[in-house]
Formats: sequence, structure tokens, C-alpha cells
Amino acid sequence: MTPTDAPAWTTFAAALAAEGPHPEHRVELMTFGQFVGSWAMDVRLFDQAGQLTTHTPATWTFAWVLDGRAIQDVLVFGAPDGGTPTGRGSTLRYFDPRADLWHVYWLGSATGTIVRLHGSPSADDIVLEGDDVDGSPLRWMFRDVTADRFHWTGHASDDGGRSWRLEQEMDARRLTDSA
Repeated sequence: MTPTDAPAWTTFAAALAAEGPHPEHRVELMTFGQFVGSWAMDVRLFDQAGQLTTHTPATWTFAWVLDGRAIQDVLVFGAPDGGTPTGRGSTLRYFDPRADLWHVYWLGSATGTIVRLHGSPSADDIVLEGDDVDGSPLRWMFRDVTADRFHWTGHASDDGGRSWRLEQEMDARRLTDSA
């Protein structure tokens, strides 16, 4: 089969995928490279009053892309019984060596949500900040990261960043690694 005979998605996937981190910034790329593989997620969403509104399983899969200079993930919500997923989205993360930080772009394909954040490791956490679709501040954090588990939180601010409320929370358990 020649490249022109292959289905477009296989050609695209081969051009997008990378085997590992680009050697030029290998250490910095492992901030998110450590998540490459698939994770079982326990997802909880909260309303503005802090009440649980949604509790659902999900699968979050991370992979090296773009010559190993970026990490892309796909997050698939719901369908614990193998039925149709209730939501799907993807994040592209790349390290900017000039600014010494990560740029992160989330696309919620079902909702049309697009969020842009930036950040870096902070102590034992990874902290990302940006604006929600309505312009209000967001803070996403990867916490308690080990080789086979992590805790992710998404916080919103209704007062310009003076205080924060929990919007989303996910506990992850590794299903597969990058090998």
C-alpha cells in the first residue's frame, strides 16, 4: 500500500505521532511526558455552590506528538457499560523553552469549549492558569503524581482570582504506560 492508498487517518496519525520526547528538551518535556499512556479516571463536577452535579468514569490517554515536542491527550467521559461516551475532548500541550513554561489548549469537541492556559511545575504540583470561555480565571492542577496515580483539580474564580472554587476533580489510575 502506498501512502496515497492509505486511509487519510492513518497518514495523519503517522505524521502526528512521535515515539518519545525530542532530545533537545527531554527533561522539561517529562513534566507532561510522565503521563504518556492510558488512565482510568473517576470524574466529579461541581456547581457554583460546591454541590456535586456529575460523577462519571472516563479514560484519559496521553501520547507524544509533533516530533516529540508536544503531548496530546484525549479524554473520553462516561459510558461505563461500554455504550456511547457522554463527552470527549483533547488537549495539546507544548513546552516553550524561551518562556520556560507550558502552553496548553483544551478543546471540548462536544461542547465547543476552547480553553487556553499556561504554566509550569510548582513544588510537587503542575499548575496551569488561564481564562474560561467567559473570561473568568481558571486554574488546573496535577497533584499527588506518582508513576501509577495522580489527582487533577480544576478551579474557577468569580472574583478575578482573589478566591477559588472547585469545579472539577479527577482521580487517575494508570492502565497502560508509554512502553
